[in-house]
Amino acid sequence: MRIALTYNLRRSRGEAHAELDSAATIRAISRMLGELGHTVVRVEVSGEPERVIGRLRAIFPAAGSESPPLHLGLDLVFNLAEGLHGTFREAFWPAVFEQLHLPHTGSGPSVLALCLDKALANRVVAAAGVRVPRGQLVRNIDELGDLPAPLIVKPNFEGSSKGLRLVTRDVRSAVAEVLAHYPAGVLVEEYVEGADVAVGWVEGLGILPAIHYACDRPILDREAKVRGIPVEIAPLSAQLRLAAERAFAALGVAGFGRADFRVTPDGEPVFLEMNPLASLDPEEGDLYSAAEAIGVSRRGVIDAIATAAAPRPALRRRAR
Repeated sequence: MRIALTYNLRRSRGEAHAELDSAATIRAISRMLGELGHTVVRVEVSGEPERVIGRLRAIFPAAGSESPPLHLGLDLVFNLAEGLHGTFREAFWPAVFEQLHLPHTGSGPSVLALCLDKALANRVVAAAGVRVPRGQLVRNIDELGDLPAPLIVKPNFEGSSKGLRLVTRDVRSAVAEVLAHYPAGVLVEEYVEGADVAVGWVEGLGILPAIHYACDRPILDREAKVRGIPVEIAPLSAQLRLAAERAFAALGVAGFGRADFRVTPDGEPVFLEMNPLASLDPEEGDLYSAAEAIGVSRRGVIDAIATAAAPRPALRRRAR
C-alpha cells in the first residue's frame, strides 16, 4: 500500500511534548512499514492545518471527492498524531482524514475525543459494569467537595501522567495548583491501593497479556515515567480480561489501544483510563512486549494495525 505516516514530532523533553513521538520512533515505524512492502510518505502535522491539508491533497489528489479512487494516491494514513492544543486535539486529524475520505489507522475522532475526557470515559466504562475510582470533575475550585485524602489529582484532558499527583493533605491547594496549569478541568479521585497494570489490544491479535509496571513509587507519575519503569508480562486473570473487554467495547476503540487499571490486593481491576492512541515507541515497547509474549513480532504488530484499517481494494492489491 501507499501509506502516509502522520505524526507530531517531539522537539523537547519537556512535559508539553511528553505525548509526542521522537524522530527515532518515526524512523522505526517507517522502516517496519517499508519492510512489509509498503511505500511510506512521512507527514509531520504540527504546522498550520491548511498547509498540512495541502500536503495531503498533493499526495492524494482525489481527497475530498465523493468516491475517492484509491489508486490515484494514498491507500491509508497510518496515524500517530496526538495534536497540540485543546480538548479535541487527538481527534482533530482523524476528523480531517474522515472529511477528506482518507482511511486511517486507529479509532475515529468521536472515540478519541471521548477517551481524552477521563471523567466521561469513566462514566461510560462504569455503565458497562467495570469499577472506576470514586471522584469528582472540578472546573472551578469552588466546585471542590469534601473528599477524604489520600486522593489522586490529575488533569482531565491530558495523558502521559502530565500533572498527575498523589495528595495526602491540603487538597484544595493542590487542586487549585493543577487547575491553574490545566484550566479545562481537573479530576479528583480516590486513591486505590494496588498495582498498576495495563492491557493492550490489537485488532486481529485480540486482547494481549497483562503489562505489569514494577514501579517503586505509589503511582505512575511523570517522574516515574521519565526515569523509566521496568515492565513484566504475565497472563491475564479472568477478572482483568473481562474488565478490559468491557472497557474496549464500551468506548468503541478500533484498531489498537491500551486500557490502564489499578488491580487491588484482592485482584479486583479498577479502570483508570483508556489510551486509544497508545505509544508505538520501540523504546517503551509495552504493546510490543505483550505481543511478543504470544509470538508476534514488533513488525507483526504494525502489520496488524495497518491491515485492520486498510480499505478492501488496497488489501486485494497487496494480496496479488
